[in-house]
Amino acid sequence: MRALPGLTPVGAASVITDVVTSDTSVAAAPPRCPVPGHEQSKVVLGGRYGTPGRRRQLYVCNMPKPGSTASSHRFSAPLTVPYPGAEPTGTQTEEERAKEAEELRTARKYQFTAYDIASGLVLVSRGTSYAQAGHDVRERAARRWDPAAAGDAARRHGTLVSDWVEVYAEALWRAQAPCQDAWPDTVLVGVLPLLAPGPGGRGGAPALAFSVFVALTHQPGARPAIFAIRLSTGTGAVHWASFLRELDRERAGAPARIVGDGSPALATAVRRVWPAGEGAPRPALWYDEHLLREEARRICQDRGLDRREGRLWQALQRGWRARVDWDRFAAEVRRHAVPELDRWLAVAGPVMERQLAERDRGRPVSRRPVRAALAELERRLGARRAAFGNRARTERLLRLMALDVSGMARVHAWTDLICVWLERSGGRPTSSQRRIADRGGRSSLRSRAGTGGAPHHPAP
Repeated sequence: MRALPGLTPVGAASVITDVVTSDTSVAAAPPRCPVPGHEQSKVVLGGRYGTPGRRRQLYVCNMPKPGSTASSHRFSAPLTVPYPGAEPTGTQTEEERAKEAEELRTARKYQFTAYDIASGLVLVSRGTSYAQAGHDVRERAARRWDPAAAGDAARRHGTLVSDWVEVYAEALWRAQAPCQDAWPDTVLVGVLPLLAPGPGGRGGAPALAFSVFVALTHQPGARPAIFAIRLSTGTGAVHWASFLRELDRERAGAPARIVGDGSPALATAVRRVWPAGEGAPRPALWYDEHLLREEARRICQDRGLDRREGRLWQALQRGWRARVDWDRFAAEVRRHAVPELDRWLAVAGPVMERQLAERDRGRPVSRRPVRAALAELERRLGARRAAFGNRARTERLLRLMALDVSGMARVHAWTDLICVWLERSGGRPTSSQRRIADRGGRSSLRSRAGTGGAPHHPAP
């Protein structure tokens, strides 16, 4: 079968008519029992069945089945009608329903199923190249249709999966990313500048390819999650302000606290986005205390003051626990009279006095999750950073990566989300593929004239 480059409208309609979506009836009223004479019976939830990621809801009817000695019986809701003319019945056994659900997940008229699409998106979210992900997806689809021709069908080019990123990434992001409507109380922010060889090639001085801004939320008892990620062409105050202003336009209220790296650019941006006396109160800007401790440790190590039995080194390790520990460490710094430490304390002292006085139990004071997320994003982008040129498509890829870094990328979960999204849109994606392609050889990601990346809508 000829490999298609992406989801065409016909292909999308075929996928949605040939897959079984996740059961969405749990939140609604339970269905009526399909057994004749049980129309007025009481129906309650009765567990779930099926393989992980493809489970459906079971219900319990409080009336016995004809010919049964049991006082009640279980049943499941009818499956979604898979194609015109197919009528679901209420007489199937649970095993028959599970088997039919498995079979219907493979499209009969389209080479790639929703599972194939989700598999390709999970691969690129974990750093696999578009070409390799497309190769793996094509090979799997070819084995399903004709195992003997699998090797011939597995071509290597990135168009297939990159088109899926364009069409489906936004829907997956809206379905899973937290804090899309309102600011969380505490926001952890960071920026990753990605360098690439300059115009002179590999021997030239590295230049900034682009920067990645991220914002995380870390609620007690939950895993840190990226709720915003954007690309930019720099790391200065204007770029920070653009990032925060765009987030503020999309969300109600304002964060109570922003934990950053203490850079003047971030402080300037916060003042610009939340001017004093206008609208919501300005968020309190916190300095990452882990960074402050690392700076002090580096100075002590450079001066040979890192002996484990030394009073200064011991006080440094404990200095961030409480105000009394900080005062003891500050006194040791002044006693040693090291010029570098004195200059560091002149900056860190007022910061720590304010932050120790305003500490709340449960609120994070370190951006360690941000640094871990940025390091993982840098690893996944790797040597490919110089190859990215389209701002909108690269941002969508980064959102998929952010979902995976936050622990939300699962093939079966994304399969169900894709099915539900297509079903709600009548079996067709809400946007056509390749509408955000750059034209005229210009890179929307490298453009310095403005924010860049505006989608290009070709004339009809």
